[in-house]
Amino acid sequence: MKKLNKTASKYANILRFFTIIALGILGALMLILMFSQLFVIGRIMISNNLINIPTKVLDEIVTFFLFFEFSAMVVTALKHMGHTSLNFLMSLGITALLRNLITAHGEPMQILIHAVAILLLIIGVVILNKHIKL
Repeated sequence: MKKLNKTASKYANILRFFTIIALGILGALMLILMFSQLFVIGRIMISNNLINIPTKVLDEIVTFFLFFEFSAMVVTALKHMGHTSLNFLMSLGITALLRNLITAHGEPMQILIHAVAILLLIIGVVILNKHIKL
């Protein structure tokens, strides 16, 4: 049994190593995409076509912050050896829903559902911070 546990532990360490390497590569790719998105935003701002510029810029800024959130999640996972906290993931969910709410131009019911989801996540974060020690 000890031999099996030792082999399993060795295999787990190898998998953890490759996971951290993959997260590092993913983080580098996310940074490249994030900075390329900045160039897209700059190109739209400089262009002479002023029709629909605000909506295009808003869409590109939302995409930029999406890459930024993913990069922050990868950095957090790398700092904690592949693990992220539940509080951080819930905060990412709140910001993603807020970003979606800002760009929502749809039905009032969809906006209400997003607002309720944001409220529930905020309540969950408060409960997590006040009552549950992780």
